[in-house]
Amino acid sequence: MLKIVRKIFKILVFRLEKAYESILSNRRMETTKKLKEQKRSDIKRWKKNSELNEDWKERSKILAKMVRPEAKVIEFGAGNMHLKDYLPANCDYTPSDIYVRDSNVIYCDLNEEEIIDLKPYDTAIFSGVLEYVYDLDRLFKELAGSLKYINLTYACSDISGANRLKQGWLSDYTNSDLRDIFKRNGFEIVEYREWRKQSIYRLKKI
Repeated sequence: MLKIVRKIFKILVFRLEKAYESILSNRRMETTKKLKEQKRSDIKRWKKNSELNEDWKERSKILAKMVRPEAKVIEFGAGNMHLKDYLPANCDYTPSDIYVRDSNVIYCDLNEEEIIDLKPYDTAIFSGVLEYVYDLDRLFKELAGSLKYINLTYACSDISGANRLKQGWLSDYTNSDLRDIFKRNGFEIVEYREWRKQSIYRLKKI
């Protein structure tokens, strides 16, 4: 009898968890729709530490290995700033984010018309960030004025297969779209790979 009760209890807990996940997913989708209508960034989301996935460390390691020694690095959407732990020796590292968690972090909303002064840097890192930027062509025009190298990830809409509203993503570029943007703004792809259906690009200014 006790075994049956335990089994029923497990089933009920499982169903409740699934129902709760469904509610959260629907809320995320509605929030994303509203943000896209208003062209706003999801600042409320990124204030929550629970939104910073520790599993993203692996992605940061990959991007860090693409950085040259002694590079002057600016990371956008730095979050927990794991990237700095994996960079080559003697790199200068500056974190920036839409929510400032540390006194060393520079505030930057990539959906604003003008971002931070890029003159002190030669390398930019975007790890799981550009999905939350509406106009990548505008952004890359600004980046092209100062940066020599850009390492980035992007969940391309024709590769990832994920539900973009459920993920809270605000842009929907394909791999081809991105390549056109890079080329149009004077960047060439010197390395490309995929990680968990996310595209990773290492760019160099031509």
